[in-house]
Amino acid sequence: MLTANGSHYRVAVLGAGMSGLCMGVQLRKQGVGDFVILEKADGVGGTWRENTYPGVACDVPSHVYSFSFELNPDWSHAFSGGEEIRSYCERCVETYGLAPHLEFGAEIRQLSFDGDRWQIGLADGRTLSADLVVSGLGGLHQPQHARIEGRESFKGRMFHTAKWDHGHDLSGRRVAIIGTGASAAQVLPSIAPEVDQVTVFQRSAAWVFPRMAKDIPPERRARYRRFPALMRLHRWSIWLAMDVLGTLSLRRGSWLNRRIERAALEFLEREVHDPETRRKLTPDYTAGCKRRCISDDYLAAFNRDNVHLVTDAITQIEPNGIRDASGQLHEVDTIIEATGFKPFDIHEYVDIRGRNGRSLQEQWRHRVESYRTVMAPGFPNFFMLLGPNSATGHTSALIMIEAQARFVTRCMRLLARHGARHVEPTADATDRFNARIQRDMKQMVFSGGCQAWYTDENDHNFTLWPYSALRFCAEFLRPKRSELKTGS
Repeated sequence: MLTANGSHYRVAVLGAGMSGLCMGVQLRKQGVGDFVILEKADGVGGTWRENTYPGVACDVPSHVYSFSFELNPDWSHAFSGGEEIRSYCERCVETYGLAPHLEFGAEIRQLSFDGDRWQIGLADGRTLSADLVVSGLGGLHQPQHARIEGRESFKGRMFHTAKWDHGHDLSGRRVAIIGTGASAAQVLPSIAPEVDQVTVFQRSAAWVFPRMAKDIPPERRARYRRFPALMRLHRWSIWLAMDVLGTLSLRRGSWLNRRIERAALEFLEREVHDPETRRKLTPDYTAGCKRRCISDDYLAAFNRDNVHLVTDAITQIEPNGIRDASGQLHEVDTIIEATGFKPFDIHEYVDIRGRNGRSLQEQWRHRVESYRTVMAPGFPNFFMLLGPNSATGHTSALIMIEAQARFVTRCMRLLARHGARHVEPTADATDRFNARIQRDMKQMVFSGGCQAWYTDENDHNFTLWPYSALRFCAEFLRPKRSELKTGS
């Protein structure tokens, strides 16, 4: 426990979500006991602790959205709900003895490298230091709020899906949902039966694919408990199918991409009865350029008499509702922002300074880039799990997290082998990595100018990995000594 200023650790892990917990497990496996996991909240789970909106669930199959070292035979559903995933995180803490390393109520405000070690300042005024810092804060942390004039004037209740107001009863209310992404696709069908009216404000239609969600029968769960090898084989089969077919489906102009578009449009045709609503829900960009939605009941919700779709732009929020570009005022008493998160904004809420006081915010001012998704030149012994260009549009983020966490421990072994204290990537290696990533990104559909949150205003994609997850794991097998510089 952090009881006084001046505590020092070999490793400080930031965040107790899936990334932070994975890093803690890998450190324990390597015999590293001198580490702390700093968490601002009072519990573990990260995304799955913060997001508690109705219908919250993972859109990756349960047996892939779990760590390879902690397979779970007891998933109750093919696509697990948020509460079940959070319980899984808590079980990992217990199984791998991470509780003594967890420090709750520890919100990080500042990281600074003093030439030897990292100084860490917390929001409550406490300080500590560490030889290495591993950020498990992820790339999607702070909610992205809609920038709409007049929001302060609204007389009703307004909240973001990531900050769901469970004390606000939606029964019989007139509700607006701003956004049509992954969270909206889960919220809408969950609340539509209980509200009086719900109006969905859509900026662009999402590509929606059937989730084919189903419960996992008790007898199958019992079989997995009795024969873990069967469960591991099942996991591998899902991963292989998702990785191969998913990567191919995201290649620009590929036959498979055209095929999944046809499948999505056929699904839309079956699910939505009204032709005009169906037209409004038809995307005008290539499938995958923006995040694809997986849902069995989102599209069908638009058949309900109390569900309305608005595609005119929002001009302003007024005391009694939302006015669109056509001049119509949609009177509502509750506004739900399903507007996602700010991508890679860690430098906005944590002041991170590397060698010679160089800030990460300044380094990323014009372009967000990293070395192999986990490091940045000028920031020794600083690692990022789920850093820039490590997200995927087709498989489980946990595969990437595990590969990155193992890479961190291998860098630690590299330091020990060479009797060095610090490691950081060279600027040349970082430039070469990003040049390759951006060159090959042009072959993928998510570099297509559709104004997705994946990219900046110059269509520079700083979010996604343009290859397979298998290639990601292969590239992280061992640190490349020629691309790194070490020092004492």
